[in-house]
Amino acid sequence: MLCVCETLKFYIAQTERLRSVENGSESLLISFVKHHKKVSKDTIARWIRSVLHLSGIDTAKYSAGNVRSAAASKAKAMNVSIMHIMAKAGWSREATFAKYYDKEIVSGHDTFQEAVLM
Repeated sequence: MLCVCETLKFYIAQTERLRSVENGSESLLISFVKHHKKVSKDTIARWIRSVLHLSGIDTAKYSAGNVRSAAASKAKAMNVSIMHIMAKAGWSREATFAKYYDKEIVSGHDTFQEAVLM
């Protein structure tokens, strides 16, 4: 199984020089083409769609936008405080989470849940 933490540590170590302040790319996610500038939200969404598709997830049913609500809902299901979830997501109102992101975690066999949340 892929460890997200170890993968992120490896990525940070490998891209440290490219993400330097002098290079102007302080962002975590940078382009893999020369100049290695910060990637746009559209690029990140495209990467997420690709990973979802490669994971066997029906991208006609689930999109990059589902990942945020899935992650926030899973955090709530794991008893992470609403204040922590809101801080990480950049929300200032609990009503935003409740209205748009507090989704039921489906029990049983759910390809999306298994691929993204486990």
